[in-house]
Formats: sequence, C-alpha cells, structure tokens
Amino acid sequence: MTQSWIAKRIARWKPAAELVVLLVAAPVFLFMRPVLTPALALLPILWLLRYRRQRHFIPRTPVDWPILGLALMALVSLLVTPDPAGSLAKVAGLLYAIALFYALVDWGLGHNTPIPLATLVVGVAAATALLSLFGTQWTLKWSALESARGVLPTLIRNLPGAESGFNPNTVSGTLITFVPLQVALLWGWMRAREGRRAAAVALTLVATLGIVILAQSRAGWAALLLCLLVLAGLLLRRWRAAFLLLAVACVLVLLVAGPVAVSEWLTDQGLATSSAEASWTTRNERWSRWLWGIADHPLSGSGMDVFRYQAWDRFPFFHTPLYGDLGHAHQTYLHTAMDLGLPGLIAYLALLGSTLVLGVGAYRRAADPLTQLVALGGVVGLAAHALWGMVDVVPLGARTNFAWWTVAALVITVVIQERRA
Repeated sequence: MTQSWIAKRIARWKPAAELVVLLVAAPVFLFMRPVLTPALALLPILWLLRYRRQRHFIPRTPVDWPILGLALMALVSLLVTPDPAGSLAKVAGLLYAIALFYALVDWGLGHNTPIPLATLVVGVAAATALLSLFGTQWTLKWSALESARGVLPTLIRNLPGAESGFNPNTVSGTLITFVPLQVALLWGWMRAREGRRAAAVALTLVATLGIVILAQSRAGWAALLLCLLVLAGLLLRRWRAAFLLLAVACVLVLLVAGPVAVSEWLTDQGLATSSAEASWTTRNERWSRWLWGIADHPLSGSGMDVFRYQAWDRFPFFHTPLYGDLGHAHQTYLHTAMDLGLPGLIAYLALLGSTLVLGVGAYRRAADPLTQLVALGGVVGLAAHALWGMVDVVPLGARTNFAWWTVAALVITVVIQERRA
C-alpha cells in the first residue's frame, strides 16, 4: 500500500513542482556552507523523480555536452582547490543553475508555445530588479544621477559576500540580460493589441531599465546600447540601415578613440565624475595577473573562487588598492579559465556560442511572430551579457548567475519547439 501511494505521488510529479522546489531551495544553494552540503543530494533526487516519470534524467537539449563539461570541471575544481569550503559555494551555485536550466526547459516544453516560459522569465527579471532596488550598494559615477543617490534605499544588507549590499556592476550585468527580451515582448504584444500584457511587460521593463541606469555601469550601458540598436534595426525594417549604421559607428568610436577617452570626454562635459583611466589601469593589471595564473594551472584551474585571495601572494600589484579580496578578474572569460581551467572555458564558450547560433536559427525559422520575438530578445540579451563580460564578470556559480541560465533556457526551449514543429 505504501509503495502504491508513493508510485501514485511520483506519477503526479510535474515539472512545475520541480521548479517550485528549486525556487524554495534557492537560498540554501546560493548561500551554501559546508554544513549545508547534504542539501546537494536534492538535485539527483529531483532528476531521479523525473526519470521515474519520463524515463530520462534531464530533457535532451542541443547543449548537453558543453553543460556536462562545465559540471565536470566544477567537480574537478573541488579536487584541486586549496580551499574546499570556499570553492563549495560557487560549485553549488553552478550545479543549482544547471538544475534550474533543465527544470525550466522541461516545464517550457510542456507547452506548445514559449510564451508561458517567456512570461516566467520576465517575472524573474522583475523580481531581480526589485531585490536590486533594495539591496544595491549605490555609488556615484555620473553627476546627472547625484540627486537620486540620496533617496535610494539599501535595506538588504549583511548577506554573506554582500555585507554592504550588491555590487552595482554585477547588478547591471545581470539585468541587461533581460532587457532585450522585455523590449521584444513589449513590441510583440503592442502589435498584437494585447494591452494588458503589454502594460505588464512595460512595467517590468521600466523597473529593470531604471535599475540598470541607476547602477551606473559604463560597460553595462555600452553593451546594452549597442545590442538595443541592433534589436531596433531588426524590429523596425524601415529604419534598419540607420540603426545598424549607428551601432557600427558606436563600435568604431570605442575602437578608435578607446573607452577611456570616451569616458573622459563625458567627464569633461560634466556627465561623469569617476576616473575611467584609473578603472581601466586596474583592470589591465588584473587581466595580466589572471593570465599568469591560468598559465600556472591551464588544465584544472586553481579552483573556483580562490584566486581572488591567492593572487596577492603569487604576483605583484602596483595599481590595485591593497586589501585581501580581489573579487574577480573583471573579465568573464579569464575568470572562467582561472576557475575551471581551459577545458572549462572551452565548455562555456561552446555553450554560449551554440545557444546564440541555435537561437538565431530558431528566430529565422519561426513562423509565429511572438515566437520569433522571444528568440530574438533572448539571443540579444545573451549577446549583451557576453559583450559586457569583456570588461566585467558575473562568475559562474555566483548568486545572480541564475539570470543568464534562465534566458539561455528560454532560447533553447524555443529551439527545441521549432525543431519539433
């Protein structure tokens, strides 16, 4: 009787239930400590439940191999790290993000359209923006926003790793991943005359874009601006050439004049107050030290989230303020290679590249206009994050890295649905 009752419960286990469990368990994985290590058993239990119901542990996707590579290198990092307790949090965060990715894809494939999953991702964007509003450690970089800083609340404090609040650059890099999707959905529902849905997405877009502006990340603004120009060119056919030429012109200005010169020009105009030259100098110094560290551990990396403390003892620093925690490399790809070795970087690039290429293919094949817009918005959002990642990073396994995986799950869901159509 007991076995029969359990069998019936397992038969009723749905992808939505797995999503709920993962969301409820999020604080445990995102603030992982050694004493909470047994909680990692929850992930294989959820996969076993899926196998009992669907006869597969995970839904098959075109990016399974790169994800497997990332997961394996994360486990390798636990074997080579000199600080297992310190690396555990990032490993747990990455495994959680992977589990969330597959749970979202599984739930999304249960519908004939990607719109329910897209709506859920937009809701995640709104929730992330709201938490960022009350939890960011606001700093002043642009004089035009000086008056706003005094009224911005910081109510969420003393979280492990973010005792003074969330880093505004990290907030910006997280939220710009959502903005193109929100813009694309808003455009689609306005054209479909879905007033209520358009209004709801518009509210989330205003909140998300407002936090991106207030976070005052120069890299975030630049990456988002370029990608929105491309998005506008694809959405507005009559003005396509103008928007795309404007995007090319912005890239040429950055390449020819350099980001420092552009930022210093804004400073001369009274629009900026912080020194871009000092910021760029410290970034270059960090990049060189991370390259040296990668050369020392090319295959395995040094272990997730440990080089930030090791670098001081191994290499000299001349322009970086002297304190114990370097944080990260301020460059996604160097940081990934340092954490997971060159095999981990290759897996990450394969995952990112495959998702972008497959998403573009789904956008071109989709017959339904809203499906096209979902694919386009997701791809452009991932591209914006990838551009921002050239000069900053939300490390794999970081607490806000789940945002990238939710958008990637949406794109892959569209790809699979279009292949089945």
